[in-house]
Amino acid sequence: MVMEIAHHGSAAIATHRKRAVAALMILLAAIALQVPPAAAQTSPAQVPVATAAQPAPAQPGDAAPPTTQAGATLPADAVVAPVRLDVVGMVAHADIVVQTVMGFLVLCSIATWTILIEKSILLGRARRLSMAFLRGFRDARTVRDIAQKINGAPESPVSRMWRAAKQEWDLFQTAHPDNHITAHQADGLVQRMAVAATIAQESEMLQMSRSMGILATIGSTSPFIGLFGTVWGILTSFVGIAASKATSLSAVAPGIAEALLATAIGLVAAIPAVMIYNKFARQISQVSGMLDNFQGELATLVSREMEVVG
Repeated sequence: MVMEIAHHGSAAIATHRKRAVAALMILLAAIALQVPPAAAQTSPAQVPVATAAQPAPAQPGDAAPPTTQAGATLPADAVVAPVRLDVVGMVAHADIVVQTVMGFLVLCSIATWTILIEKSILLGRARRLSMAFLRGFRDARTVRDIAQKINGAPESPVSRMWRAAKQEWDLFQTAHPDNHITAHQADGLVQRMAVAATIAQESEMLQMSRSMGILATIGSTSPFIGLFGTVWGILTSFVGIAASKATSLSAVAPGIAEALLATAIGLVAAIPAVMIYNKFARQISQVSGMLDNFQGELATLVSREMEVVG
């Protein structure tokens, strides 16, 4: 009896043991299904903490990657080439209207320096030759002496005035070969010679004043033309900034710099034009005074000679 009870007890223990082993196997299988294989094979001390992707350390020569307003790094294909901030780069990157304004102002500046060279040669030669003519004219005492002293003299404003007046003298002498001249005829001759000299003087002044209007126009309008290019460039830049929704200084600065370059070129064209205009205005005024003096001296000489002849 005792043997049977012991046998049944051993069988019950063995059955419970099998059930426990089966339950343990089921638990292990459930755990294996929940945990990834790589994590299941790694000890807790070796599992790295999951963190956000960190960028590689920046090297001294590397440029900082572009970021959005929230600070997130843009993808590599979204990197925009930097704008050259030198003069050539700003001109090439500017709006077509701003480029047109800049090109026109450059042409104005070239015209200014061309006029400077041309009129410097013209006015310098006119003054030098006129002074040489006046030295010979002031040594003479009669109209015939003047003709002898300045025979073959180079062309100058004063010499052309003299030739115009001399034509009236020759016509008068042809009409009065006997030198019987009344006071009224002498006064008429002096007036006609003065008028002929005045007409020649006006022609010379018109020739010397040529291109002065261009200098005045460039000097007075170039700053406003450059300002127009600046305003247009700033408007275009702000429209682009609003479209791209970028408010950083690096996004705003290139467009504004390109726009301000138009005003700078306008000033570069205007300032020399104003200075050159003032320089030539003074020189023309000096030559004009020289011609006025010659006309007065000529009228005095002819009047004195008519008194002697009469």
